[in-house]
Amino acid sequence: MRTAKNNIACIAIVLSVLSFAGNAGASSSDRVGTSAQVAADVKTSISTKTLSPAIEAMLKEFSSSSSYDLTGPSTFGTCDPFNSEALALSPKPCFAGNLHGTKTIVLVGDSNVGNWVPALNLGLATTPYRLAVFGFSSCGLADLPYNSSWGSLYERCRQWHEHVPVAIRALHPVAVLAASGAVGTNFSDSEWATGVKNLFVESTLGSPKTKRVLFGTSPFFGESAVTCLTIHSDPQDCSLQYTPGSGYYGSVLSRDKQTAKASGATLIDTSKFFCESDTCSPVIGNILVYSDIDHVTIAYSSFISRVITSAVLAALR
Repeated sequence: MRTAKNNIACIAIVLSVLSFAGNAGASSSDRVGTSAQVAADVKTSISTKTLSPAIEAMLKEFSSSSSYDLTGPSTFGTCDPFNSEALALSPKPCFAGNLHGTKTIVLVGDSNVGNWVPALNLGLATTPYRLAVFGFSSCGLADLPYNSSWGSLYERCRQWHEHVPVAIRALHPVAVLAASGAVGTNFSDSEWATGVKNLFVESTLGSPKTKRVLFGTSPFFGESAVTCLTIHSDPQDCSLQYTPGSGYYGSVLSRDKQTAKASGATLIDTSKFFCESDTCSPVIGNILVYSDIDHVTIAYSSFISRVITSAVLAALR
């Protein structure tokens, strides 16, 4: 789901390679947590009742016109076909991680791929892996017959799904990672699972050893976390509470399991990096987690870099 600036995908679309030395990397003030620190901060997040000066400062940053640069989707903006038919017809990846790596991992999906790019950019930097990012904001991850009557965006989405598997296969990746937001589909869970399987199959055609990995869907809020926190001084007034297997987010988590099974993919349950006791707080470890309803801030993605990278590398074994 696209909720920020829409024009960045038009910038320098002739480039097929983007080094994430800029805003996708952690700044000098970004904290990178250990597994124990992430677990501890997530556990205590649901009892946080006040906004610290640091969070209030972050909220002010997100009120500026440049706040898009603090969000995950900005990390692949130059490769996003959202405003570019050329990139839909001829997808180009942005590269992160170890740019000189001898092995390639592909990350593909909608704007929610940006939730993981900062984390993997940091985590893969000292490994043999480079990360090739194919993200299309507002285009569903599943390869399904999106109706072109919905507008030119969905026609580009259809075109992108037709061409992105070829672009992925050309990189000979050791793994294809897929990510998606909770929204953007009018299809049943089984149809969605089949559509994601189609993407995996086409992207790994002729390469049976290529690993398939599905990122679990990150939390989805009914209201922008930034908007809510500017009104409520208690973060818990803005938290997401869900029931596993039912309701909106709980049902999406069940869909993730069905989708991974249908695709023969390893599922990385990411909810544990955001939620405790079925409650997801918008503030974790004195960091603002979300920039809107479902996009993760670069600061928080950087914080969970080690646990996300470890989960990905474990899936490659």
